Amino acid sequence: MHQAKLCAFSLVLVLAFSILGVASLKSVAAPAPAFGFANYEVARSSDLAHAGVTCSNTGTNCWNWNGEPNIATAPDGTIYATSENTAFNHPSECNDPTGGTISQTLYICGGTGAWKSTDRGNHFSTLTSPNTNFQSGYGITLWGGDTHVAVAPAKNLNGQYNVYVVSHEAAVVGLVGVGESTSQDGGQTWSNNPFAIQFTNPIANPLVEDRPWVAAYGSTEVCISVHEGAVIGDVWCSYDSGLTFTQVGSAFDALHSWLVAETSIPGAIHIDPNTGYIYVPFSGLASATEAANPVEVACGGLTGINCPYKLHTVYMAVSTNGGLTFTDYTVYVNPNNQVNYGSNFLAMAVDRAGNLYEAYSDGVSLFYSYSTDTGQTWHGPYQVNQAPSSWAIEPWLTAGDPGKIDIVWYGTNNCGAAITDADNCQQSATWSVFFAQNRNVFASPTGFTQQQVTEMIHMGPVCLNGGGCQSYRGLFDDFGVTADPTTGMATVVYDNDMYTPSNSNNLPNPDCTSQYTSSSDPAQQNCVHTVIAHQTSGTGVFRKHSFRITGESLTQESDLAHADYNVQGQNDGEAPITALSVSLAGVSLPLTFSSALPLQPGATISGQSVISLQTVLLVLGTAYPVDVTATFVDGTTITQPTTVAYTIA
Repeated sequence: MHQAKLCAFSLVLVLAFSILGVASLKSVAAPAPAFGFANYEVARSSDLAHAGVTCSNTGTNCWNWNGEPNIATAPDGTIYATSENTAFNHPSECNDPTGGTISQTLYICGGTGAWKSTDRGNHFSTLTSPNTNFQSGYGITLWGGDTHVAVAPAKNLNGQYNVYVVSHEAAVVGLVGVGESTSQDGGQTWSNNPFAIQFTNPIANPLVEDRPWVAAYGSTEVCISVHEGAVIGDVWCSYDSGLTFTQVGSAFDALHSWLVAETSIPGAIHIDPNTGYIYVPFSGLASATEAANPVEVACGGLTGINCPYKLHTVYMAVSTNGGLTFTDYTVYVNPNNQVNYGSNFLAMAVDRAGNLYEAYSDGVSLFYSYSTDTGQTWHGPYQVNQAPSSWAIEPWLTAGDPGKIDIVWYGTNNCGAAITDADNCQQSATWSVFFAQNRNVFASPTGFTQQQVTEMIHMGPVCLNGGGCQSYRGLFDDFGVTADPTTGMATVVYDNDMYTPSNSNNLPNPDCTSQYTSSSDPAQQNCVHTVIAHQTSGTGVFRKHSFRITGESLTQESDLAHADYNVQGQNDGEAPITALSVSLAGVSLPLTFSSALPLQPGATISGQSVISLQTVLLVLGTAYPVDVTATFVDGTTITQPTTVAYTIA
């Protein structure tokens, strides 16, 4: 419909110019993109041989065969990413003549991929796998399936933020449990908890623990939610950094017990770092009446009976007592009971003020709702995606300051007429990662700036039904976005299964030797890999913190007993600066400012310090290191190192 309107409008313009006799028109440059993004692939992560490789680089070692990634940021801006190791599709990695089965059973290959960025997303270094080596006696391998990562919001006793990674424990017979790994030293080493959660709620299938999610609170608390059989399952919490999981609570309250077996696999668990409130988003049927319908009771894949109702209702499970009990609140009920929100994971985020945001896709369009009262009442839904992303699936989002959110998804404009299931898209469909930002949700809930941030990363159908898909799982089921707490810039981690041997930032792995041509071509899964899209320009969801030094001098006074240090700068961020300090060669200098603090965004200031040469010995012609530290209204500090030469005035 939008394309038809555009064509009609273009025809009107052509006729109008013809009537006016306009012979030629000057070309008009396209508007600059609102956001800049740099895309690059990360390196392999399965054993010590690859640890320390930093990407992007000018070499040829930035390639991997991971898929279905996720991402999280520590309060200090350190970013961690994880992704499944798809060794089961790459027997050459196992170096096993049987094709990989024996090696995988003995956990020789596989394991979750892990990476770390200490320069705010510009580069990622490879870490050792969080779960390659487990205790003896467990005849399993962690392929790294359904991995998820979280970072503690408070430092541990070592002055580090704990990093937690969960994934499937896979054996030849299928999924048997959830493993959890903890790093207390910034991802350098990992302690493993195999079978952290195992056989906890054997309602439908006692051997299935599916889709674990992890969230952290304080310095040592970590909670995991899992999907067990046909039910949403439980939330398990540990208070000793994942060593033991001693507390379990059901995400269903007594009034919603009928939702058992009538819900989607839940979205990622979140914990508000300020209150400790725990949130689990999910979709399901709308009422006990729908759940009790005899056909609904009997329907499903095992019986082959079509279900009369789809999962057309969005929920949020809320715990205000640390996960002991939950209350289930309705976010949105679509009056069309054939709309299905259950094929995509529901994503959510919590902003700095505790406001909640929940995003959900019906397979075609992407919506979100928000709550300002800890999930009790909700506003929305509001549609997010616009052309050229006519289809939007697998949403993820992050929140920053109150009312500021980033949302990402896989989008296309040519899935096919009337297609509502991406698994049925035409092969010519071209998919990319899309990014949308709203910096004032409460005043303008639909006020998003949308932008495509990648080239084509997939073509054709996209599987959203796990093992029940018609096509290969080239994009798997989810990916992630996070935001830097200081700059507000976003970092996205996503899947790409295109064969691009000439792109140094998107190299194929050794088993990816050709471009797939159909949804059943094995080259599709052979080529899947994990890539980063880092925001390099534009606005962010946190107030930007920045103090720019515009001038600096260190000169000798005429009395030869003193020196003058002068500095000029501008607050080119978005948060007021409440304090400025300077140290010269490690010595703190008292400053007299030209104007009173706080220094508002956009304002300039100059400072002067008279230095006694009896206190600080300075030599003419020597350059000295200077650290200028700005403290912002929210307590954030930024230190800029510079050098200044000591000269004669």
